[in-house]
Amino acid sequence: MPDRRTFLKGIGVSLALPMLESLAPLRARATTVGAARVKRFVCVGTYLGFHRESFFPAETGAMYSMPSVLEPVSSFRKEMTIFSRLDHRGRNGHEGWKAWMTGRATGSISMDQIMAGHVGSLTRFSSLQLTCGTPPSEARLSFTKEGVALPMIGRPSVLYQTLFRSNTDRARLDYLLGTNESVLDGVMAEARALERRVSKADREKLGEYFASVRDVEKKLQKQRLWLSKPTPSVNYPLPEFDPVAPDLALECESIMYDLMALALTTDSTRVLSFLIPGWSQVFTIEGRKLSAGYHGLSHHGNDPAKIAEYNLVGTEHVKRFSRFLSQLKSSRDASGASLLDSTAVIFGSGMGDSNTHDNSDLPTLMIGGGFRHGSHHRVPRNTGASRRLGDLYLTLMQQAGIEIDSFAGSQQNLNELLV
Repeated sequence: MPDRRTFLKGIGVSLALPMLESLAPLRARATTVGAARVKRFVCVGTYLGFHRESFFPAETGAMYSMPSVLEPVSSFRKEMTIFSRLDHRGRNGHEGWKAWMTGRATGSISMDQIMAGHVGSLTRFSSLQLTCGTPPSEARLSFTKEGVALPMIGRPSVLYQTLFRSNTDRARLDYLLGTNESVLDGVMAEARALERRVSKADREKLGEYFASVRDVEKKLQKQRLWLSKPTPSVNYPLPEFDPVAPDLALECESIMYDLMALALTTDSTRVLSFLIPGWSQVFTIEGRKLSAGYHGLSHHGNDPAKIAEYNLVGTEHVKRFSRFLSQLKSSRDASGASLLDSTAVIFGSGMGDSNTHDNSDLPTLMIGGGFRHGSHHRVPRNTGASRRLGDLYLTLMQQAGIEIDSFAGSQQNLNELLV
């Protein structure tokens, strides 16, 4: 009989039997879990956030002065919208960061995965979750419908090999996928035998388990199908080693953006999430070594010198992001339009003010997707007309053709500002 703590693991597979009340005594004795405007979606989050006063414009509307940290994306002014005072009204601290794309810190699906469920069948990869190196344990962005954090690829070479496999890699993967399919058959047979002697409540839980197994089967079948199709051929010069050490994070970030652009232009996926981590590394920017580590600068204590250096790091993030946007703008989709016009991009952070661990008023920048852009919107927050970050997410999902009318505590969209 399979034990719940025994996991089935393989290529993208991790399953465990649900907790069944009928097995509790035995276990206790033995031992005393339409035409969519938006066709692609990218979300990029910086774990240590930004200095809000340097991210949000002082003015609202279309005639705002570009904030210093956002200066590198000034050429996209007519293709982007800045939002201030949007958040989820959730918990503060690093743990609350997990709510950025879900609306809740635990136990909820992230918006990118809802999008992946809608368009993921059209591409080799339903979605890809990326980072640089190994981020802090609280730094998670994408979550399944069960609220499980999805693993992230943190090495450029691994992402490259995933996107553009060699024939040898594909043959090995084909063998492993076939092995996993046979293991799934055995797991289902054992679970079916178990179903006949458990309670009604447990049979319902097993029904959910069977649904999970079928979902895994579909993923395996999809991967087998795509293995028969050649991967795109690209000419991208990877460095000799992966720059995944914390002090090389900016270099890793640049390469990951290049590979993200390739993933979209080759239509390998249409949903990407990228978490930019932050540690205590001391960056050298424009030949100058900063006076403190990145994390320490984020806790600047309102010291102007530390804020200035914190903004230097923030500006470096935006510079690399701007280059990524340029790559999308210069690429064409199947209709001949700019890839940026059909790709909605969210850039910001689940941390509002890292100095105080305040997760209100989250830095939020939206680019592309064919929306009505060009303004800074300071939305109402403490009035009867209060708006939430979930309102923006509803607009994005609805304009992608998803039938959804509530998300992350929101039941209204922001169409009046964007559509």
